Amino acid sequence: MTNPLSAVPLYQQLADLLAGQIERGELRPGQPLPSELHLQQTYDVSRGTVRVAMRVLRESGLVVTVQARGSFVAER
Repeated sequence: MTNPLSAVPLYQQLADLLAGQIERGELRPGQPLPSELHLQQTYDVSRGTVRVAMRVLRESGLVVTVQARGSFVAER
């Protein structure tokens, strides 16, 4: 879960949470990530927070985004 009182920004908390799921194999290569709306509702964060978290994951090479299809765990 995310903690709005933490010194770590919410987008980084969410990115770390999803990165952990990828690293533990809970989200596998090629598997779609939950939708922005699902992440917003599940972690009680804004759409902007989800988008920044996804950008962090893309920049780290853990996630690829396909326009009009969604975000997927990157192949290793």
